[in-house]
Amino acid sequence: MTLIEMLNKANEIALEHKDKYYYFGIRYEDLDREIGDECDWSKDNPEREDERDFPAYGTEEYDDLPTLDGTSAWSLDIDRSNYLPGYGNLRESDFDKDAERQFNTYHCYVVAGKKLGRHDCPDDGEILIKDAVVIGKLF
Repeated sequence: MTLIEMLNKANEIALEHKDKYYYFGIRYEDLDREIGDECDWSKDNPEREDERDFPAYGTEEYDDLPTLDGTSAWSLDIDRSNYLPGYGNLRESDFDKDAERQFNTYHCYVVAGKKLGRHDCPDDGEILIKDAVVIGKLF
């Protein structure tokens, strides 16, 4: 799947569920989830210098981190035609890039929920979705 196909598929999935959920996001992670799975609430690591610098899931170091008020995701704005959450604005030269090779995770999901969580210092474009449910698997 190319980046533009991934973006189009994510938007299509969100539109199919717009009557059931209010908030949509893209979540990149290594856990293998199925459609309908409820996501764990995310952990916070405010001391990190690089947002990719995070302890491995399930380790003691990870478990000791404070829990956020929902599942962290990149906000999916279906009105922004060439913006891929977690990647940025797609230029025409990006359209044909293999989506799976652009991210440091095994999986990418579209998640949704009815309530937002609160976060004191979110990353740019990050939202917290309470009781987020996987509504689509992109890779």
